Amino acid sequence: MERKPIVNSDLIGSYLTIELPGFAGAKKKFEKCRIHYLEMGQGEPLLLVHSVGQSIYTWRDLMPLLARQYRVIAIDLPGFGHSDRPFSLSYSMDEMADVLLKIVDALHLARTHLLGCAMGGMYALHAMAKLPIRFDKVIALSPSGINRNYPLRIRGLEGPFGFFYRESYGKKEFQKYLPLFYYDGTIASTAVVDQYFSTCDDFASRQAIMYAVRNFDEEPVLNALHKVSHEALILWGEEDKLVPIEKLFELKEQLPDYVYYSLRNVGHWMHEEKPEMLAEIIDRYIQYREA
Repeated sequence: MERKPIVNSDLIGSYLTIELPGFAGAKKKFEKCRIHYLEMGQGEPLLLVHSVGQSIYTWRDLMPLLARQYRVIAIDLPGFGHSDRPFSLSYSMDEMADVLLKIVDALHLARTHLLGCAMGGMYALHAMAKLPIRFDKVIALSPSGINRNYPLRIRGLEGPFGFFYRESYGKKEFQKYLPLFYYDGTIASTAVVDQYFSTCDDFASRQAIMYAVRNFDEEPVLNALHKVSHEALILWGEEDKLVPIEKLFELKEQLPDYVYYSLRNVGHWMHEEKPEMLAEIIDRYIQYREA
């Protein structure tokens, strides 16, 4: 029986270093930021981008499946997982897209496929819009921010009292809300909660989550995508409790040239619920070449 590689929230990968612009007027022009990443498999490169509050752990089941065909590289975004928590990063859409482009450079990837989840999916689309020549096939899983369907303790991070919600968000709340990201909430077992919470249980991590939520704005991304002739695949879970399937139809109207597909019996984090099905869809999309 084939042994599945282990992908968890422990420090199991490698590091690369990128430079961030730093504070305006600061003595040091740039701030160095270490990025934790895990690489698996051989073939065409495929970069995996998690969402806010996640880490490479979210790819624990999908990554080994994709690694059968591709050189899969999962990164911890700055502020999350085992990557640095930069002082100068405000986690704006432009900054996060630029971070992805810097990571692609640091990995010496002339061109790569790109897969992003939720907020990470929108970061991926924005990076594609900024420099489409660096990306081949781009896949976004329910690319979206938070909305009124999210619990108040998460939505509250956007407002003027975000610091209060930041400080009051502990493991008890984490365990309560994590099942909402799945159609089958039992996936959020104690072990899964522990793995996710282990890289969020400190002030700097909660600060990163607050600023990323507060500075998420998809409108400029969608405007930028209108000007780029680069196709992408958008996938959505039909039983998404947080961002309903109607959002997929809205995106289809705004970006009619993209490929859209919905999956039954999965929620917001479809890659954790149906990794085998998703791996097959992703591979078929990547391998498809227009005549």
